[in-house]
Amino acid sequence: MACFSYSSGTFPVALELAGARIVLNQDGSVQLQIGATDTGQGSDTVFGQMVAEVLGLPMDMVHVLSTQDTDISPFDTGCYASRQTYVSGMAVEKAALEVKEKILGFAASMTDIPVDRIDLLDQKIVYKHSGESVLTLEQVAMQSYYDRVLAKPITSDTSNNARINAVPFGVTFAEVEVDIKTGKIKVLEIYNVHDSGTIVNPQMAEGQVQGGVSMGIGYALSEQLLFDEITGKPLNNNLLDYKLPTIMDTPEIGVAFVETYEPTGPYGVKSLGEPPVITPAPAIRNAVLDATGVAFNRLPMNPQRVFEGFKKAGLI
Repeated sequence: MACFSYSSGTFPVALELAGARIVLNQDGSVQLQIGATDTGQGSDTVFGQMVAEVLGLPMDMVHVLSTQDTDISPFDTGCYASRQTYVSGMAVEKAALEVKEKILGFAASMTDIPVDRIDLLDQKIVYKHSGESVLTLEQVAMQSYYDRVLAKPITSDTSNNARINAVPFGVTFAEVEVDIKTGKIKVLEIYNVHDSGTIVNPQMAEGQVQGGVSMGIGYALSEQLLFDEITGKPLNNNLLDYKLPTIMDTPEIGVAFVETYEPTGPYGVKSLGEPPVITPAPAIRNAVLDATGVAFNRLPMNPQRVFEGFKKAGLI
C-alpha cells in the first residue's frame, strides 16, 4: 500500500483567482461563462451542476459556454494543480448566488411579497413556508427584460480570490505477481481510495480515478522517455516505442470514496484531478518489495531493471 496527501490548488504559494459570468435568459434558462478550461476532466459539467443546484434548474437549462478566450472570457489563472472544481467552483457558486438574489429581488418587486418570504425552487418562485408557487422563473426573466419601467437583465460577473486550500487524502492497495526469471511484474489487483470531500458527480469521479491509476501503472512499470546522449534527440517519442499500458495491461481498477464535507470548498468538495496518479506506483513498488524482499527506488520497474536488481540481490 501507499498513502498520499495533496492540495486543492497552489495557495499560499501562488495566486488562485477565478471568474464566472452568468446571464438569465428570457426563457428562464441561464448562460454560464467561465475562464476555467475543461480539458476532459468534466469541469464544465460540474460547474453546470453547481449553477443548477443554486437556481433550482434542470441541467439542460444551464448552457455552459465552453469556448475560453482571454479576450472575452472571465479571468482564470489556469487548468493546473487539481484546482478547478475547488477554486473555480467558488466563483461559479458566488455568481449563481448573486443571480438568485437578484431573481428573488425582482420577483419581490413584481408581487410586493417581502423577499425574505420567497425562494427559488424547480423553476418557480415559491413561498418559503408552504412551497406554494407564486410565479414561474420564466415570467420573472421575461419581465426583467421587457418591463417598461424596471427592465434590467439579471446577470452576475464576478471573481473569487481563493486565499485558502484544502487537503485531500487517499491510499492505493496493490497485489502483484513477480516472475523472478524474467523480471516481469503483473498487477493482479489494485484499489484506489480517496477522501476528496463531497463527490459532485460520482460517475465522472470514478472515471477520473480509473484514468489516474492507469497512468500510475504505466509510470511504475513501463513508461520512460529516452534521449540520445549526444544530440539530445528523443528516441521513443511515439506510441510504439514509448510503452504506455494498453487495456491488456490494465487490471480491473477498484475505486472508492470516503466522503466528507470540506467547509472551505463549494458544496464540500476537495480536489480529485491529480491525486489518483500519486500512489499507484509506490504501492506497486511496495508490493514487489513484499513479494521479493528487493526494494526498487527508480522507475520504471521494467523487466530489464527488475532483472538486474534481482541479480544484484542474489535471487538470480
